[in-house]
Amino acid sequence: MYNTFVKSIYFLSKIPWFFPLRFKLWFKEQNKIFTNIKKNQHKTIWIHCSSLGEYEFIKSLIPELKKINSKIHLTFFSSSGYDNFNDFNLVESMSYLPFDIKSKMSSFINHINPSLVLISQNDVWPNMIKVLRNKKIPIILIGCKLHPLKVNNWIRQIYYKKYYKLITSIFCLDKFTMNKLNNLNINNTLLINNIRINQIVKDSCQKFDDEKITNFIKNDKVIIYGSTEEDDYPVIINFIKENKDLKHIIIPHEINDFTIKKLMQLFLPSMSLYSKINRKKTNPNILVVDTFGILKHLYKYTNISYVGGGFNKGIHNILEPAIHGNTILFGPKHIQFKEANYFIKHKIAVSIKNSSEFNKFLKLHLNSKQNSKQTKKYRRKVVSNYIIKNQQNPIEIITKIKAVINKSIPDFRMIVLFCIFI
Repeated sequence: MYNTFVKSIYFLSKIPWFFPLRFKLWFKEQNKIFTNIKKNQHKTIWIHCSSLGEYEFIKSLIPELKKINSKIHLTFFSSSGYDNFNDFNLVESMSYLPFDIKSKMSSFINHINPSLVLISQNDVWPNMIKVLRNKKIPIILIGCKLHPLKVNNWIRQIYYKKYYKLITSIFCLDKFTMNKLNNLNINNTLLINNIRINQIVKDSCQKFDDEKITNFIKNDKVIIYGSTEEDDYPVIINFIKENKDLKHIIIPHEINDFTIKKLMQLFLPSMSLYSKINRKKTNPNILVVDTFGILKHLYKYTNISYVGGGFNKGIHNILEPAIHGNTILFGPKHIQFKEANYFIKHKIAVSIKNSSEFNKFLKLHLNSKQNSKQTKKYRRKVVSNYIIKNQQNPIEIITKIKAVINKSIPDFRMIVLFCIFI
C-alpha cells in the first residue's frame, strides 16, 4: 500500500496543474538530484535531515564526524532546508532526499556510496531503511523522540516494529522513548542528552550586529514572535495591533510568498519587510523578517519573546530565546518538551491558552520590573543550570558511533580462522 501510494504521488507530479507551485518546484528539483551531484568513488558518511531544524540538531557532530571520514554528503527532505543551507564548509556535497521509491533509493545509495548513515531525529523512510539494510550499511538514528499522545496508535506501532528494528542503533532523547521502543521489542537503543544544546550555546557566543534591526528598534521596547504559524496569529494579532508604542518583530516558521502575503493582509500598513527596510528611514512598528537563519541571533535584542507552534503540533525552539535571558511565552502543546516544563517550573516561561491570557500576561509583564537586569540575570542562571544538566558531549556520541561502526564490521581474523578450520 505504501509503495503504491508513493508511486501514485510521483506519477501525479508529472501532471502540470495537479500540485501548487511550491510543490512543483520541489518535484522539479527531485528530477535534478543525480545531475547535481557527482557519483562518489570513495566511501562517504551520509547525514539525512528533514529540514533546517534537524540539521541544527546534528550540526555540532559534523566536525567530529569529519575526523572519521572527511567526505560527508547531506540530504534534506524539505525545500526550506535545501534552499537555505549555507554551511558548505562542513560538507562535501548536498542534495534533496530522493522520492522513497525503492529503485530510486537504491540508485541514489549506489551514487553517494555511504559507509555509514546518520538520520537526525525521526525522518525515517521505509524503502530508504530497507535498501540500506539489504546493503548492510550501518544506520544510526540520532535524537529519536516519540510523541506521548501518538505512540499508542496501532498503525504507528506497526511502522515502528517493521522499520525501527532494521536500524542499527537508535539514540533516544528521553527514557520514555527508549522504554516505548523496548516494549515493542526494539532493543537497539541508547539514551543520550540533547546535542542541539551544544550548537545553541555556540551560536549565542557569535558576534551579531544588525544595523537594520537596531535602527528599527531604536530605544523602544521590542517583542519578538519567533517561528510563528497560522494558528498563532489569532492569539497575538490584537495585542500587536493595539500596542503601537511597542516594536514587534515577527519571524514566521515557513518563509515563503504565501506566508508573507498572509502577514501583509494582517498587518499592513503598520508593517515593513526586513528585506525591504531602509536603514536610515523611520519605519512602522511591525517588522516581518523574511530571511532565514537570523532568528537565533535576534533574541538578543529583547527581554520577552513568543515562540510559535504551541497551537499546532508542538512548540518550536525555546532554548534560543532562553539562552539570551528572555521571558518566553508559548501555546499549550508543550508537555513533551522537557525544557518547556523546566522553564515554566522556574517561572521564566509561561504557557498561554488564548489571546486573552496572552494580552493579560504581557500587560502585567511590561508594567512590572520583570525586565530589570537582576531578573534577566536570574533567567540566565536558570538556563545555565538546565544546560549543565542536559548538555551532551559530542565526543561521547562519536565514541558510541565508532562502537556501532566497529560492531557492524566483521572481524576478518575470525573469518580467516573459520576458513582455516573448514
